[in-house]
Amino acid sequence: MANRTIRFILLMALLILSACSPQPRTDVKPVQEAAEQPISSPPEKKELGRPGEFYAWSGNEVEGDSDVILGDYCWSENGTSCTAESDDPRELMFEERYGKTRPGERIQFSMAINPTWTWLSENDLNTIQGTRIDVIQISDGIETSYENVGDHLDAPMEPGFYFYLATVTWDLEVKGQANYAFAFSVSPDY
Repeated sequence: MANRTIRFILLMALLILSACSPQPRTDVKPVQEAAEQPISSPPEKKELGRPGEFYAWSGNEVEGDSDVILGDYCWSENGTSCTAESDDPRELMFEERYGKTRPGERIQFSMAINPTWTWLSENDLNTIQGTRIDVIQISDGIETSYENVGDHLDAPMEPGFYFYLATVTWDLEVKGQANYAFAFSVSPDY
């Protein structure tokens, strides 16, 4: 008798569940579905990427190149200038290779921009021509500022170890600024 009761309960449950399940209606025409409309995405923001590689070297052919480390940088597309946060070149150059030069010898600058990096290269602005380069020189805790130095700076006459922070400023359709750190040892023995 218990088996019959269980079978009866299961049969009733099946009938109730199948009666409540959704069945396609045959007495009404289906509603036409609205055509799918693509979801519009916001306009793409122009990716300006990182600034180009900056190089600093002297006339010393063997050890005249310094590693150059990119610090903070910024870009502005709305026509206003931006200011990159100042970096301490002593921290950026920690354990990096420094260049060697003689007193008064010219330290040259150049820049290369990989075409995949930035708006500047897409618009054929792949040199430091037309940029402003300001340099801060630090030695023995004394900072000396040089404004708008162009593509070179003369090494100090006093022998010693010098850290530099070059701030490159672009003042074009897109305005930007980047800090680059490098270091040179100055000695008449090089």
